[in-house]
Amino acid sequence: MANRNKSTSESLPEERRDKSGTPINELPGIGPKRAALMEKLGVHTVRDLLFLFPRRYEDRRARKNISELVPGSPAVVCASVRNTDTKALSGGRRITLCDLSDGTSMLRAAWFNRRGLDKTLAPGAALLLYGTPFLRGSIFEMTEPEFEICKGQDEASFCGIIPIYPATGGLSQKTLRAAARTAVSEYLRFIPEELPPEAVKKNGLLSCAEALKEMHAPGSPERWKEARRRLAYEELFKLQLLLEERRLERKTCRSVPLTPGRYLDAFTASLPFSLTGAQQRALNEIIEDGASGSPVSRLLQGDVGSGKTLVALAFAACVCDSGAQCAVMAPTETLAEQLHAQALKYLVPAGINCALLKAGMPADARRKTISAARNGSAGVVTGTQALLSDKISFKNLGAVIIDEQQRFGVRQRAALLKNGSRPHLLMMSATPIPRTMAQTICGDLDISVIDEKPAGRIPPETRIIDAGAVPELLRFIAREIMHGGRIYWICPRVEDDENSQLPAAEKRFEWLRKKMPPIKISLVHGRMETEEKDAALASFRDGKTQILVGTTVLEVGVDVPEASVIVIEAPERYGLSQLHQLRGRVGRGKRRGVCVLISASGSDTERLRSFAASNDGFEIAQADLKQRGEGELAGLAQHGLASFRVADLRKDFPLAQAARDDAAEYLKNKQKARPQCRSQEMA
Repeated sequence: MANRNKSTSESLPEERRDKSGTPINELPGIGPKRAALMEKLGVHTVRDLLFLFPRRYEDRRARKNISELVPGSPAVVCASVRNTDTKALSGGRRITLCDLSDGTSMLRAAWFNRRGLDKTLAPGAALLLYGTPFLRGSIFEMTEPEFEICKGQDEASFCGIIPIYPATGGLSQKTLRAAARTAVSEYLRFIPEELPPEAVKKNGLLSCAEALKEMHAPGSPERWKEARRRLAYEELFKLQLLLEERRLERKTCRSVPLTPGRYLDAFTASLPFSLTGAQQRALNEIIEDGASGSPVSRLLQGDVGSGKTLVALAFAACVCDSGAQCAVMAPTETLAEQLHAQALKYLVPAGINCALLKAGMPADARRKTISAARNGSAGVVTGTQALLSDKISFKNLGAVIIDEQQRFGVRQRAALLKNGSRPHLLMMSATPIPRTMAQTICGDLDISVIDEKPAGRIPPETRIIDAGAVPELLRFIAREIMHGGRIYWICPRVEDDENSQLPAAEKRFEWLRKKMPPIKISLVHGRMETEEKDAALASFRDGKTQILVGTTVLEVGVDVPEASVIVIEAPERYGLSQLHQLRGRVGRGKRRGVCVLISASGSDTERLRSFAASNDGFEIAQADLKQRGEGELAGLAQHGLASFRVADLRKDFPLAQAARDDAAEYLKNKQKARPQCRSQEMA
């Protein structure tokens, strides 16, 4: 296919061949060194450059006389060089000073460590300068202004609305702008229109070529908005098209019909409590999905502590009732071990054989798990990405459960799904995504929400303190431990760094050992060896240590009912949803939980107070969305579907809904046209 396309392309007239794939080093002024720097920005071809959009713009449309300048207000001026002088400064630095005049007043410009600049700025040279002026005495000055020598050419490259591209060391904005201008003028005509004509017309969109041109050289703010809207719509349309295709493809597949039986009955009977109404509703929705043999493809959302894991284990029991196996995948070994422990606690008594697979396990145990998965004796196999290994196969994989779904990309999910003809898929997320957004970014999944917590669970209390209150905090912690509580202490860094004021876990561990010598303390972080980390977690879980110092490796997967206090240092470093996840580590048993935020900055007080006032994960997620954007919250980068350059679901949600409707209509019309096309071919 590739060779045929290549020969077809080569047979086209020169003017019609797609040259957008031209290597970037073939552009004028881009040699090997600059090409290597551009590759750091992800630019390998001319097409990549055309889709490298400015991160912001400078409005240089209004030129001013020097006498009209306003201190602190950026401006463009045109002036002639009067004289230039370079002076040596301490530490080997140099400063170049240039006096300029435009006939209305004088301006002094200064640049640091720019060798040879005094030769470039010869007396009489006419310059265009852009910078922020300030007054020193009665003279205006600019420090490090951008400039260009006037040689009678078009000034559009310096004036107007000027793009500021993502930067990398050694690559100037001037070079990037020149390369982008060449790409737009010489190669833009090769970029194909990828949207259906009816979608372009219906939504009043610019063509792709027009939009790209306006992104790199906007004619006005209004034209830029139209360009951005067009490109955002295209990204959203492609996402929705893929999701809609998956949804339609799912209808044609068959999976193991779900038939609840003795395993699910035994599991339910063994629980020391009843499922909440929300848990039972979610489980019923999942089972009803798969009862006919249609593949389950569902996202299970629930706040911290809402009981998603029990619903997932009940689903696994139902899969085993149906004569199939279930794979449970977690993003970390800590979480995989926790899920396996839950499976042992609730599924093994129901008669289901459960196994664990992880990267660091002994060879003999690993062989046993692999064999049990292959011969079908293991009904439920829990693991990390080790489950994706080509060496792992299942006798009859009927379902895949993925915990913390936003941490897995589409390719990882697909690799696991290859193990069965078409296993059911249940994805769980404790990072709540607002339902309307979830329907947009997870359009190929049905959604169940557990919006109720188990009875009797008291929401954790959140307190904000400063460093001066730490001595009182230590006394509070000592009292908690005396009454049977255990403590998490979270730091943003692993090791101390002299260039950073952020607290480090290793240093805090040693500090606590000195401050509280009778209390046993352990340390855990992501850089530790698996065995060492497992030992620290087990020691805390078993009560041999009372304080566990760590990093956000403890965000998920550690379930210790006795844990009553979590201390989080530098909470300003975390998103609200992540803070909520960490807070959810305490108050999981009979003891009430307390979350203590040690804030080193007064600038984030309002955000932290809003967090402390709410224990509703969906409400917190909505606030996090407004403040941090959808990428981290919804895991879009990991989702593998939406590496958006332009679209922003906070701003473009109505556009996303339009794209979703248009994608569904497009595929519907495409399917209608297929029989007609085949009959025409036969005729």
